[in-house]
Amino acid sequence: MGTKSTHEPKDSVMSAADVWEDAREMALLIKKNVLKAEPVVKIQIPLSTFMSAVENLSREELLILNKRIEARLAV
Repeated sequence: MGTKSTHEPKDSVMSAADVWEDAREMALLIKKNVLKAEPVVKIQIPLSTFMSAVENLSREELLILNKRIEARLAV
């Protein structure tokens, strides 16, 4: 094998364990960001089913729903 080097002469080459840890941390970050994204699907459900679901929402969830409804009505 030859001498290991980096494109930055003052930097050292990362060990396999360091590379593995960096990859694990990036995967966790990507997973966290993917979970934040909320896919939107349009489904047709009976209004009674929707209203029943609304009854089970927390206060915070109701506030989010309220903001979205206000934004939708403003259009």
